[in-house]
Amino acid sequence: MNLAYNLSPFYYKRKKTKSVKVGNIEIGGTNPIRIQSMTTSDTQDTVNSVKQILDLENAGCEIVRLTVPSMADALNLPNIRIELKKHKSKVPLVADIHFTPSVALKVVEFVEKIRINPGNFADKKKIASIEYSDKDYELELERIFEIFRPLLVRCKELGVALRIGTNHGSLSDRIMNRFGDTPKGMVESAIEFIKMAETENYRDIVVSMKSSNPQVMVQAYRLLASRFDELKMDYPLHLGVTEAGDGKDGRIKSAIGIGSLLNDGLGDTIRVSLTEDAVNEIPVAKKIIQYSTIETSVPSTKKYFEFRNPFQYSRFHSNLVCSKNFKIGENTPVKIETILDTGLNNQALQDTIQSFLQKKDKTIIPDIFHFLANSKEKLTFYSNLKNTNFPELPFSVELTDKIKFKELEFLNELQNFDKLIIDIFDFPKESFTEIIDLIQNLTKKEKILELRIKPENFNELENLLENSEFQKLKNLLFSVKTKNIIFDYRKLGYILQNTAYPFALFSDSDNIKNALYESSIGLGGLLIDGIGDLVRISIEGENINESLELTKDILQAVRLRISKTEFISCPSCGRTLFNLQETTKRIKKRTEHLKGVKIAIMGCIVNGPGEMADADFGYVGAGPGKVHLYKGKEIIEKSIPFEIADQKLVDLIKDSGMWKDP
Repeated sequence: MNLAYNLSPFYYKRKKTKSVKVGNIEIGGTNPIRIQSMTTSDTQDTVNSVKQILDLENAGCEIVRLTVPSMADALNLPNIRIELKKHKSKVPLVADIHFTPSVALKVVEFVEKIRINPGNFADKKKIASIEYSDKDYELELERIFEIFRPLLVRCKELGVALRIGTNHGSLSDRIMNRFGDTPKGMVESAIEFIKMAETENYRDIVVSMKSSNPQVMVQAYRLLASRFDELKMDYPLHLGVTEAGDGKDGRIKSAIGIGSLLNDGLGDTIRVSLTEDAVNEIPVAKKIIQYSTIETSVPSTKKYFEFRNPFQYSRFHSNLVCSKNFKIGENTPVKIETILDTGLNNQALQDTIQSFLQKKDKTIIPDIFHFLANSKEKLTFYSNLKNTNFPELPFSVELTDKIKFKELEFLNELQNFDKLIIDIFDFPKESFTEIIDLIQNLTKKEKILELRIKPENFNELENLLENSEFQKLKNLLFSVKTKNIIFDYRKLGYILQNTAYPFALFSDSDNIKNALYESSIGLGGLLIDGIGDLVRISIEGENINESLELTKDILQAVRLRISKTEFISCPSCGRTLFNLQETTKRIKKRTEHLKGVKIAIMGCIVNGPGEMADADFGYVGAGPGKVHLYKGKEIIEKSIPFEIADQKLVDLIKDSGMWKDP
């Protein structure tokens, strides 16, 4: 398998693609990463559509998409154009097409770009199990090409660009039966349409691989980039996590999926899909680009090589390390470590910890509490706090270089902690013997040692790993203190790939707004690659509940630890058959206490049944004032009046035995 999908997993450098012109904007090449969004208005509503387009343009959106489900929608686009021209708007427009090749052939006259979905452009999804022989498969492709070819010819004549937008939730039956509902199926679906376009010598193409699951989305784009290398293709990539939802959850999912790929050097244009007013997507997109395209230096002292399968999730193997009250690594869930404010006095610390223990919902309690000891007095204070008040609660203490190892004759105090954190390269080299002795003394007594490394000490770490005395040590895990979280942890992973040490993922931010993006992109990007056994987020001056909640939300977004209801909701568009934002809020209010239950809220059937394939329940717009209800992939009730649909959903959850009273 070709593992090369970018220039390197160990530093940031954007992968160059061809430049595709969309009106007065170019995507790919050396152009900036472009920001897109989509209107939520009915495309036949000229006034609202124009207002939304202008609002998006003023917010910094560079390309705007409109849904065009019918010929009537297509024929209203000239009216929208006339009004936009009056306002001197130059933003390129994209027509979103599903199921209607005839509409695509008409709308090509009025827009700068067309988005088609290979899963439904010329296929009617019946969810049917049909076995295709190679000959049958080729005949089916020939049939599709005959339908697709006129659009390609017209796009080429008019200079209109095309997005081939594959969605995880709407692969055709033909693709599903040959490749399954997989990233590979998504990629092959797009490649088939690209090859058809190239037959007509048409190459003004942008490609997307969207999914509501960030892990699937990341794997699909990487696999596509790898296939592009094999096939000598260089088409620009449009990135997005579809149906990301609203609020903080939608931002976290988008940051993880889009940010991970931008860090990989992939992506030429992005769209953040939030179940909110579309204009809210633009500042989020700007933030994701800001935090994901930071230039990093190329490693000069060592040649790093790919050491994992970037196309398939597999948690890195690590040995189990444990103390009396705490276990990490092996097959245990990824742990949450919460930093307690060292400025709190004794009573305030006790009250803070007790407030966690008294909560009814035990998922709110961190797995281990973290303290910073920068003096002997603080170390003694935390040790006494643990020993006197919370002997069974896991405590972790971080020792700074202000505590000299020659002063550590108080090993008994360290015995009260379950985990000790040190940066051994912060200490004088002559202290190395004492450090080894300290580690040996502690690990013999079931204490976990986290060795935190700075990137500039990686070469010294490699030398340390060759030390025969060090090799005898057990109960260790490693972390990195860095702002380049993804790249430096990957380097650490490369260095430690032949060991079985667990990893503690750590991020440090100066406020909660920065932390959401820095931690989601950095830590989330590592977790979807299977790297990380413990997560610790530090947010300067913030209440510890903020960092704890953010940690839990990131683990939920990558589906490694579920601590609340999972909602999958689309961003709404002109196809939506009800007020999606209000409906989502209403359903959330009634069901947000159902920990671990996945509920999908979809405005229409375009991606609905597919994108919610792994949801437990689905609420999908079926027609004006009508809703379909799903249990898994099975439709349970059709065309329920909108007024009673919420209660019917609750009844379905109850009948399925998954309801719990708040």
